[in-house]
Amino acid sequence: MIIPNRFLRGPILPRVQSSNVTLGLALQRKEGDNVTSPREQFRSVLAGKIPILAANIFDPLSARIAQILEYEVYVLSGSVAKGSALNMPDLVLTNISDLVAHAQRIIQTTRVPLMVDAEDGFGGPVNVVRTIADLENAGVAAIEIEDNLVPKSFGVSRPGVIPTDMHVAKLQAAISTRSDPTLTIVARTAALGECPLDEALHRITAYSKTGVDAIMLASVPRGQKDIEAVHSITDLPLCILNSEISIREHRDFLIHNNVKILMLGNPTYAATVQTIYDVLLRLREGGTFDSLAERLASRDLLQRVIHTDEYIALQELYSKQKTIDDDRKDHAGA
Repeated sequence: MIIPNRFLRGPILPRVQSSNVTLGLALQRKEGDNVTSPREQFRSVLAGKIPILAANIFDPLSARIAQILEYEVYVLSGSVAKGSALNMPDLVLTNISDLVAHAQRIIQTTRVPLMVDAEDGFGGPVNVVRTIADLENAGVAAIEIEDNLVPKSFGVSRPGVIPTDMHVAKLQAAISTRSDPTLTIVARTAALGECPLDEALHRITAYSKTGVDAIMLASVPRGQKDIEAVHSITDLPLCILNSEISIREHRDFLIHNNVKILMLGNPTYAATVQTIYDVLLRLREGGTFDSLAERLASRDLLQRVIHTDEYIALQELYSKQKTIDDDRKDHAGA
């Protein structure tokens, strides 16, 4: 059976088009030459000409919704990973095992090109070795390692950055550790917001020489000037976290400066928190279920998000298979 391309990049459980239903992962094993892995998909974005807007997701549910909307790249930020999985602030209160478990749940239910914020690698270069190995085994497509000074203090918005040679060592450890060459390693830097421009560019030049696949700019305080300056000293693809740059309004500028992925922060997480708060508050104050109707997802959307139709189809498939097997046994007995 030929599966439409949208299934190859879509859910693990493809939609039913006939009585022949196949799990996405089973399909990959049968027709592997025709299936693009999430890591290959991520690399194709970095190699492409057109910049894309990433979906900043925070759990399997938000990842699945982004998948329905056909986003090409998914980003799990450290702040929302802590908040959604453990209800903790964006400080060093979690460990690599927490992050791996959360990333695995997302990948197992959606199988999407997921870029994970691995903080500072959870320690020095030796810690980075374990971080890369564990996240690679979890199935992520890309891993960011940042140069922020850790641990952060409560209430400190600008923690500073670690020495350049220390971050270079971490990035070298990351490159040496990965076993799958299609896994993308991203050097994330806050230097443009923490250092004079010349020092920041010196750092980024050093990071670029380690063998990483892309540079992520955590901030661009001087806007387009920063992006142009970085592009002038590295040929690597750029990923930018900035809510003031628009894919539509600045498309030509982004293309010219080798920007491949744009992230706008985590509005989906903030909107979800506010919605849950508002709904529970209205109910506590005497609101009725019917009064919330306009804010509730339809039954069709809810079922699509959790793959209901696909699971029903699998149930029918295996029930039919059991009937066929029983008939064969009866004929053999006769």
